[in-house]
Amino acid sequence: MTHYFAAIPIPFELVKEKITDSSHRFELTAHYKIIPHPDDLHITLLFFGALTPSQLELVHQEMGEAATKTYGFPLSINGVSFFGNPSGPRVVYLSVQENPQLTELYHLLGDRLESILQKPAPAAYTPHITIAKKRKDAVPVPIQQEYFEPLTMKVSEMVLYSIDPSSSPKYSPVNSFSFVDSFRIDD
Repeated sequence: MTHYFAAIPIPFELVKEKITDSSHRFELTAHYKIIPHPDDLHITLLFFGALTPSQLELVHQEMGEAATKTYGFPLSINGVSFFGNPSGPRVVYLSVQENPQLTELYHLLGDRLESILQKPAPAAYTPHITIAKKRKDAVPVPIQQEYFEPLTMKVSEMVLYSIDPSSSPKYSPVNSFSFVDSFRIDD
């Protein structure tokens, strides 16, 4: 059965230099089974798992409604971090600077979809861009959390993706949902 998730797509060109640098410094390809395809880079909003056709239709409707209540916003990627043991984390990622609009969108979607999915969204939300996951050896890979000059982009949509684990890229856009087109940014 096909699994789905909602996410903010990340253009590879924006993060290419930071991913390449991290990959070389930490030898990610040598120690991790999964290095995402450049077209698969994203910030997950909600993972849905398998959906029935009627659930998928309702998810479409609710994501569309949520998009009409969301203004485009700036987003900054500002570091490298990890989940798990620092000497060999299970996931290495690019961190996303705290962003109230992104957090608000996460909660809006979670609230709107809770009854459809029959589960609440996780209370803790750590937006991130996975660059390596699933260790393939036990060799220590000491990764330290680090920050860099923020890479900023404008977010104008969210995407519903389907997952095909046997393909590369693994994620296919099913539908994109444009936000209200004016940015509420005080530059």
